[in-house]
Amino acid sequence: MVKVYNRDGKEESFERKKVEDDLKAVGLPQRMAEEVAERLEVRVQDGWTADKIRDETDIELRHLQEAIDKAHACYKGATPMGTHNVGEQRTLYECDSSIDIQPRSETRVECRNIET
Repeated sequence: MVKVYNRDGKEESFERKKVEDDLKAVGLPQRMAEEVAERLEVRVQDGWTADKIRDETDIELRHLQEAIDKAHACYKGATPMGTHNVGEQRTLYECDSSIDIQPRSETRVECRNIET
C-alpha cells in the first residue's frame, strides 16, 4: 500500500476512490474520473503530498483534454495547418479515436487522410 501525506501532514494510504470522488464533485463524468484516478494510482509513489497528487491529477486531466481535442478535430473533419491545405479543397480524415487506458505518454489519436 502506497503511503501519502495529507495537508495536515498525517500519513495515510493512497485511495483512488478519493480522487474519483473529488473529480466527480467538480463535474467530471464518472467514466473519466475513474480513468484519471486509475492512471494516477499507477504512478503515485510513497511520500507524495496532497499537493503533489493534485498537481499530477491536473497533468492527467490535461492529457485527457488533449486527446479529446484531437479526437474532436478528427471527428469534425478539421484539417491541420500545412501546405496540403491550400485552396478550396478540404482534406477529410479518418479517425481512430478509441482512447484506451494507456500510460499518458502513449495516449494518442491517429488521423489519416482518406479519399472521397
